[in-house]
Amino acid sequence: ISTIHDRSLYDYPQYNGAYDRSLAAIESYLAKYPGIRFVLDVHRDAITDGDGTVYKVISETDRGPSAQLSLIVGTNGSGLSHDHWRENLKLAAAVQDTILQDYPTLMRPITVRNSRYNQHCTTGSLLVEVGAAGNSLDEALLAAQLFAEGFAETVTDTGSETN
Repeated sequence: ISTIHDRSLYDYPQYNGAYDRSLAAIESYLAKYPGIRFVLDVHRDAITDGDGTVYKVISETDRGPSAQLSLIVGTNGSGLSHDHWRENLKLAAAVQDTILQDYPTLMRPITVRNSRYNQHCTTGSLLVEVGAAGNSLDEALLAAQLFAEGFAETVTDTGSETN
């Protein structure tokens, strides 16, 4: 799968406006490369308790300890146009199903939100949470690798409805 990896930090120096800044980049990439089918926005989750204790989410796999993954699907619930959000939800469910077949504890539940997270740009857009702030780099890297394998299997499967 050909990939463009944009390493820009859109939430730096401040979080406010991050999605506006990343939207401009997504639109630029889509204009330059109109064949782009999937846009993955990769994050780590920030799981803390009321005392500020940072947690990690972990899955024991046959390849070692991995950060857990979760998929966030935006909708048009905020009033912003996003008519095809259900297509992104179908993609998320298919990817999650593929990954869970090999790694039954790797995926946390899919979250559907009333924000669109720039997912209106393609019907192949997902927000991917790779672990949490408490996970180690090695745990996150393994999770990312396992996600990439499951995602690739899902979108290249000739019998898949996501193609």
